[in-house]
Amino acid sequence: MSRAGLTVAALALGGAALIGAGSVSCGGGGDAVCGNGLVEDGEQCDDGNADETDYCQQCVVVLPPRTTIKWRFNAEAAPGFSQDSCTDLGVLNVRVDLDGPTTASAEALCPTFQVVFEDLPPGPYQASVFPLDGNEEPLVVAPAQAQVTAEAVDTEHTINVTPDLWTGPYTGAFFFNLKWQGAPCTTAAPPVAQQVLTLTIGGVVVTQLTEQGQKLDGTDPKPCIAPGSPSQSVLALPFGMATITVVGRDAGGVEAFRGSFETFIGAGPSNPTIEFDVPTVYDAMPADAEPPDAGVDAM
Repeated sequence: MSRAGLTVAALALGGAALIGAGSVSCGGGGDAVCGNGLVEDGEQCDDGNADETDYCQQCVVVLPPRTTIKWRFNAEAAPGFSQDSCTDLGVLNVRVDLDGPTTASAEALCPTFQVVFEDLPPGPYQASVFPLDGNEEPLVVAPAQAQVTAEAVDTEHTINVTPDLWTGPYTGAFFFNLKWQGAPCTTAAPPVAQQVLTLTIGGVVVTQLTEQGQKLDGTDPKPCIAPGSPSQSVLALPFGMATITVVGRDAGGVEAFRGSFETFIGAGPSNPTIEFDVPTVYDAMPADAEPPDAGVDAM
């Protein structure tokens, strides 16, 4: 008897709140006959057999433990980036294989973000997660794997498919805002007149321009852009881990702020806006060092 079938029977008896609580007593009484295949007064289920190892034992619902495997894609790949979606990565279904005290496999539509295994023999399992395209072909060079444990109670495990596993190639949009020691351009100390940006992906300097018209190769000082909407943005960048270096100059051309940040270019056009808070160059200088000259980092 399936868990779904038992739920229907329990609902007929007004016992829906008990489903999921393990073995529950029926109560009641009367002339109910356990094993006749009819759910009668005082019975939670009746599967018409005397098998006391299934999910209906002595006409009482006994739910098996569930092992739930959830998946995420590129979760927390960099500060400010949550995860990529099924649509971004072209994933239709996800298959999960388990290898341990027994072997098992289950597949579900990607947006459900989980599969459930019922009544696994307790113990450790190697779980392998395969994102699949519309042709049931894997979209990863190797499955995302993790050790999980099946127990005599319900358990839940989440496995992240990391950026290095995807076959690609993907492209994505990059949205960002800049602050300078927590302040926008005009109220920073000192105020920032120009920003200079260098973006590298896989160690290669990006040649695209931002949609605001600034080069990303570190050679193009432009007026400082205050954080807000719309954000600064770059389209159609290669997917993957990236580094952005940001320089802020005061009105005299002196480099007053500098910071390098590890970031991530997610797949698709709908990525989150990431904020970078650039520290002053003075914070990183020895106490007896001289402030930088106006000619420092002139480009």
